[in-house]
Amino acid sequence: MDIRQLRYFLAIVEEGKISQAARRLHIAQPPLSQQLKLLETEMGVTLLERNTRRLTTTEAGKLLYDRAKIILELVNGTMEEIRELSEGVRGTLAIGTIASLGAKLLPERIHDFQKRYPEVRFQVWEGDPNRVMELLENRIIELGIVRLPVDNGMFNMINLPAEPLVAAMSRHWNIGDNQPYVKLSDLENKPLMLLRRQQGTSMYHHRMYIMDLVEDACREAGFEPKIICESNDIMTLLTWANHDVGITIVPQSAMNLIPNAGLQFKEIIEPSIMSRPSAIIWLKGRYLSTTSKKFLEYFPLDKPCLEQ
Repeated sequence: MDIRQLRYFLAIVEEGKISQAARRLHIAQPPLSQQLKLLETEMGVTLLERNTRRLTTTEAGKLLYDRAKIILELVNGTMEEIRELSEGVRGTLAIGTIASLGAKLLPERIHDFQKRYPEVRFQVWEGDPNRVMELLENRIIELGIVRLPVDNGMFNMINLPAEPLVAAMSRHWNIGDNQPYVKLSDLENKPLMLLRRQQGTSMYHHRMYIMDLVEDACREAGFEPKIICESNDIMTLLTWANHDVGITIVPQSAMNLIPNAGLQFKEIIEPSIMSRPSAIIWLKGRYLSTTSKKFLEYFPLDKPCLEQ
């Protein structure tokens, strides 16, 4: 059994069909089938059942698959670490983020990091938390910035500071005079535009998203919110607010998304409404490049345990 056979086996299991695995690996199907047979012969067990249209992994195959992922991650990480020793901090750092947090947390840190390590390039992917976690699982990015919760068994994390919700509005509304805040009761009967959850994994199907938080807070304050728009795109809500369609309620970090717009951002008080906690996360058990480790030093809260 060698590294090449383990790579082949992982591809077959993940694709479910030898033909699809062969296309993924850019090799012909007969040699791939032959390598699978050789591996099973060498180990003396059946790894995949072939009596259905899609291959089914046996118990022995599941065990090998789990171990093969660990072995290949260690091999890939070792090769990367050796390369980095000779080249220093360079290469590409791929980060996934939700838009509002990325606008707040990344520009200054990336500016300082790039000055210190000018050989590093950045790839930044934006999406909802489910999309960012998907990118992490598929090894497309190394680090992700999301709102919690996440699977603690799958991800390491550094917790980030909590932030309040703010009302974003044009000057037309003149709510709260010149104060930097508005009372929640001031928003009664006002046309509200709220951020709703993106459909995704069940982990996010609970009452902790902005729309749910605002609705619950309004009802506890004794009134039903007047919601004229729901969207999963925060830029859409801010743009519509800037065009005086209504008032949107967003995390404070969203103030950084359109800095030159004529919007007023006012913190909501009596009661204050806090957004869902956030964190910078990465896959457990995955080798982190030196570049990623250096970048994590710019997030000093709750110093991470860099598991390898």
